[in-house]
Amino acid sequence: MGRTTALLMVACMLLQGQGSAPAQEKNFTVLFKGNLTTRLNPTATDPITRFQPQEFTNFYGTEIELKYQFTNWNLAVSLSADYIAVSETRPLRVSFQTEVPTEDGYEAIPVEITGYFLIPASGPTVRIFMGGGGGVYFGHRHYSIAGVEAPVTSSRPGFGIHVVAGLSYYFMSWLSMTAEMKFRDLQFHSTNAFSAAGIPYGDFFLKIPQTPFESTVQTDGIVFQLGVGVSF
Repeated sequence: MGRTTALLMVACMLLQGQGSAPAQEKNFTVLFKGNLTTRLNPTATDPITRFQPQEFTNFYGTEIELKYQFTNWNLAVSLSADYIAVSETRPLRVSFQTEVPTEDGYEAIPVEITGYFLIPASGPTVRIFMGGGGGVYFGHRHYSIAGVEAPVTSSRPGFGIHVVAGLSYYFMSWLSMTAEMKFRDLQFHSTNAFSAAGIPYGDFFLKIPQTPFESTVQTDGIVFQLGVGVSF
């Protein structure tokens, strides 16, 4: 089942979501979350390292989310923003005996709107939910060779959809803990360019092109999230 089909199923459930929601005195909840993304797949046109594997796995981020629970409905809606950063140092072989260190990484800020459906079997303490929505994803690439940075010359945000499922445990009416699993199509574009025509490294001088190179970034893994919510 594709992500689009799953999102349509969630939308149908949201439209049918009126019912006897568990008693809840507070409509707003602010959630502070930590998350783990399992895989990021950038595609770069960098002529120097484009043949090297670029996959990043198991990296962390943070999220803040403001959620509104509709009174007497099993529905909620939220606005959230993440900060995700990943970076790795990799050797670049420029001759039979010489390797030059490269630093490659990405920063992303997903901003998403999510609709939630509260499973009717949930109670006042444990609440199971699922949902979906869309987002705009801002980001850029950090890239350097032997400590020489290729600055960002331009970037373009991407747009995508996501599906989420999880549960919340309420210690009291205003304090809860949430665990979630999210599938999302995060993507954005970043263009970098070196300002120098070459980089000295020891006794070696590496010639590099100054032509801008674009990176297209996309996540195709799962996002696991754990957070604390304060309701008011």
